[in-house]
Amino acid sequence: MRRHAWMAATAILAAAVGCGDAGRGAPDAIPDLPVADTPSDTVGDAPSDTVGDAPSDTVGDAPSDTVGDAPGDAPRDAADIPGEVPTPASCRTPALANASLPAGYCAWVFATGLSTPRGLFVASNGDALVVERGEGRVTALWDADGDGRSGDSERAVIAAADGLNHGIAVSGAHLYASTSVTVYRWVYGAGERKDLGAREEVVRGIPGGGHSTRTLVFDAEGRMYVAVGSQSNLDPDASRAKIKRFPADRPAGGVDWDTGEDFAVGLRNEVGLAFDAAGRLWGVENGSDNLSRDDLGGDIHLGNPAEELNLFAEPGRFYGYPYCFTEMDLPAGVGGGPGTQWAYGHVMDDGTHTDAWCRDPANVVPPRFWMDAHTAPLGIVFYDGGLFPADARGDAFVPLHGSWNDNPPTGYKVVRIRFQGGEPATAEPIAVEPFLESAGPGDTGGGWAHRPVDAKVAADGTLLVTSDASDVVIAVGYGGL
Repeated sequence: MRRHAWMAATAILAAAVGCGDAGRGAPDAIPDLPVADTPSDTVGDAPSDTVGDAPSDTVGDAPSDTVGDAPGDAPRDAADIPGEVPTPASCRTPALANASLPAGYCAWVFATGLSTPRGLFVASNGDALVVERGEGRVTALWDADGDGRSGDSERAVIAAADGLNHGIAVSGAHLYASTSVTVYRWVYGAGERKDLGAREEVVRGIPGGGHSTRTLVFDAEGRMYVAVGSQSNLDPDASRAKIKRFPADRPAGGVDWDTGEDFAVGLRNEVGLAFDAAGRLWGVENGSDNLSRDDLGGDIHLGNPAEELNLFAEPGRFYGYPYCFTEMDLPAGVGGGPGTQWAYGHVMDDGTHTDAWCRDPANVVPPRFWMDAHTAPLGIVFYDGGLFPADARGDAFVPLHGSWNDNPPTGYKVVRIRFQGGEPATAEPIAVEPFLESAGPGDTGGGWAHRPVDAKVAADGTLLVTSDASDVVIAVGYGGL
């Protein structure tokens, strides 16, 4: 057994090429988008992963679609969503080339010609706001003619600042976006499609270097959460890698980073953050690279550590990094099974951090679920639309950006994590299933040009997904079986 335990879910899906057909073979269609040759921009401290000032490629800070104190940004009720009864008209042509989806689902390109699109937010009027990292700007996308696409005349740059690279959210009367060291805001009302003018500093003095993106989300009380990833593959302590929370009352002129509350600590790079319908904050975490521990088989990085799905149920808790990691696939007779907590080998002789210490929930909050190593989850959204079948409501959809630190490369897709009773499902079908992926061999074969970054639910119930390798936003709809 090598790894990819959850990939067995493919067997229970009827795969699709562009739209939901039977079969998973490579299509004859030639992709109309170039295949990126960059190794990854998601996990690790390899120079190829550098984004901005980040030596690692675990980059991403996906905003939640439940943000702030604006009622229009709260999770939507199915009755309020157009297209409650799915129809074939919810699929658009031409279909996304070389794509495989479950039966009944379909995908197409919503917007092209963007400059490294990363973080995504859907405003209450339906505009999709996207951070174009290549230009350091926020662009509003809309579909005025109803053709399912945002053309050149259906977009506008509304904000810009040097270094904007991923984080984006709306709360109250402001648009928020971040660089690696600063959170900014602009006065904004849903539907504005013009330059928003002068920006204001909100948080300054965020630690630079290392993982460079800064996740931004807001809870229903208007409090702001900002995530900072590690400085390196394995930092010497947990002083940097954390989520801070800031009060809803944001004074003019902004505040220093150090004034924020340590909401969650010990998170190597909690890239995607999202609130579920119950108002609970969840996150997806990118694990370390080049993992090795002599007594577990030496070099165990192929298949370990697991990427994590975390629930932040209590403020001020510790989540393990850089002392503990989560098993995904250790050899039979050696490992304890996926989800088992282990101490990193280099700390086992420090007098504190042992396997037993890592497995004590009084010390370390374990993940609620786990995903394959090095798949690099960069976003998470809980489906609250009315277009997909009813059993998708409340499930999490997670873009996996893919990583250089695995052989063969893995990730490069969007997966669905089924939820039951507010927790990842443990019965069949298993929790994590491929959702949008390459129809070719492996995760990158068949001319697959995309590296998913962030995902949000559009006003009509489609799922929008940014891909920074192909400079597009993909739309996923449902046309029925």
